[in-house]
Amino acid sequence: MDHHSGYVVTLANSIIGVSILAMPYCFKQTGILLAFIMLILSNLLTRLTCHFLIKSAIISRRKTFEYLAYCTFGTFGKFAIEVGMIGFLIGTCIAFFVVMGDLGPEFISELTGRDTSSATRTSILMALALFCVLPLGLLRNVQSLGGVSKATIGFYFCLVLKIIVEAMPHIFRSDWTNKVELWRPAGIIQCLPIFSMALSCQSQLFEIYQAVQNPSLEKMNHVVKNAIDICTIVYFCVGFFGYIAFAHKNFTGNILLSFEPSILTNVLKLG
Repeated sequence: MDHHSGYVVTLANSIIGVSILAMPYCFKQTGILLAFIMLILSNLLTRLTCHFLIKSAIISRRKTFEYLAYCTFGTFGKFAIEVGMIGFLIGTCIAFFVVMGDLGPEFISELTGRDTSSATRTSILMALALFCVLPLGLLRNVQSLGGVSKATIGFYFCLVLKIIVEAMPHIFRSDWTNKVELWRPAGIIQCLPIFSMALSCQSQLFEIYQAVQNPSLEKMNHVVKNAIDICTIVYFCVGFFGYIAFAHKNFTGNILLSFEPSILTNVLKLG
């Protein structure tokens, strides 16, 4: 990744979202082989669309998604992209707050030893909105997110290691082979939205494009490829080993809720 590693990590961090917590569930619903194929297809399609976006931006000399749409489709195109971007960001915020609304009160309850109420959930979400989401949303330069992005990617790799450790006893005992599905097309409709958006980074792409010095198509393809490959590997590891680790019991779309309570689990939830 050489001197572009900061941009790669920042883009990778912006790609990985709450989809990572649902990967074991998606592997369960579609089967391991079908889930792997869906991830590879999502990887290739995302890289292809990013390639065309950057190529169009270089040819038209535009550095934002909105002005590229304006140059290509006129005023209506720019308006449509802006509305779509607003909807995408609102959806991302909703997904984040839903997950934190589940994890936050549970973390506080384990920390204090007391039951939490709906007021606690509301207070946690308000604090996150005011002191985390808002300051990050006001940043103008993505380079300032480099340290935060590296720390976040570190937490993701800790999550991967935790899940692998949970899966190892079942792998050594080989008691998982008759409990997992390899090919289950019946679940593809339910998981298709998750797979299709898991590696999506088109809306964040132009923030990186503006930050890279002397951006070229080759440089941007290099950054996008490495970032998406990192995320694909992380998703596959979480999905595959998470499915094996918890194949013997029912689990939901949030794999963190399936872990046994421990200090490490609480640290991962906090991360």
